[in-house]
Amino acid sequence: MKLIKELQDAQLFNANEHVVVALSGGFDSLHLATWLTDGGLPGNLQPKVSVIYINHQLRADADQEEQFVQTWLEAHRQRFAHVAIKRINWEEVPQHGIEEQARDRRYALLKQQALEWGTRIIVTAHHQDDQVETILFKLARGAQLSQLMGMPMQQLRDGLDIRRPFLNLAKTDLPQLVKQPILEVIEDSSNYDQTYARNRLRQGIIPELKQINKGFSKHLLKTVDQLGALLNLAEPLLAKQAEQMELGTFSWQTTDSDLQILILQKWMKNQEQYEVKDQQLYQIMQLMKNPNVNRGSVQISHNLQAIRNKRQLTLQKVINQSDLIDNS
Repeated sequence: MKLIKELQDAQLFNANEHVVVALSGGFDSLHLATWLTDGGLPGNLQPKVSVIYINHQLRADADQEEQFVQTWLEAHRQRFAHVAIKRINWEEVPQHGIEEQARDRRYALLKQQALEWGTRIIVTAHHQDDQVETILFKLARGAQLSQLMGMPMQQLRDGLDIRRPFLNLAKTDLPQLVKQPILEVIEDSSNYDQTYARNRLRQGIIPELKQINKGFSKHLLKTVDQLGALLNLAEPLLAKQAEQMELGTFSWQTTDSDLQILILQKWMKNQEQYEVKDQQLYQIMQLMKNPNVNRGSVQISHNLQAIRNKRQLTLQKVINQSDLIDNS
């Protein structure tokens, strides 16, 4: 009932919506798919539900996992409007940045399938434990201040409307949401691979922090909420300065560098760019502040550049090598 009240207050679901559950076959996503279709939601909150499973084809047991999910979907097919199983096909498995590339391809497939079903709403099973892990991971990597807020309950990303109804629940709360216990789940074998930083956080660092204070997770999230409140107070100023960046009237020479970073982050969000690294932001700042340069660029990703043209800052898609702009 507490969760239902939160969903009502946040207006996260309604009966006119069609949502797609991102299913992995693991404990969290099976509880999400089951809870959303158990019939326990009030009629005005109950959306039409479809489900998609994506096989990343990166682990030796990937086919076994897919078979488990296929069997589960066949047993519960009547719950869902549509079901789909997709595979990520790699011409060559990347040796670096594999998590990021797998995530990008996963979201591309999610978007493609959701649009085919006539919706943009994706529901994921991220919960409070994931939120704590995400905040610590970003803090360790040197994230932007706004990114330390963690994942929002609702987020627009690359044309998708992502909903996370479990964010205020601990993993141990999830079994209370379903009518019948879920006894069989897939355990991702890579969860135990200590070469992944998130696994070291999940299995080593966070348990150690809870040994220091068992209320660590709640205390961290409360501190983050307070930080978020301060950012909200600063939002009107940041929005006004970001508008000046857009118009080409921003004072790059006189504004404090730490404040410039916050304003530039806001400007990037206005352009729907949420994953820009601090190093790239500092490069943009140096480019815009350089009195000896009227035109130049900073590479944001493999297909996106930040372009300086006199006092104007814009983003430009890179289609081919001839589109690259050199500093001059």
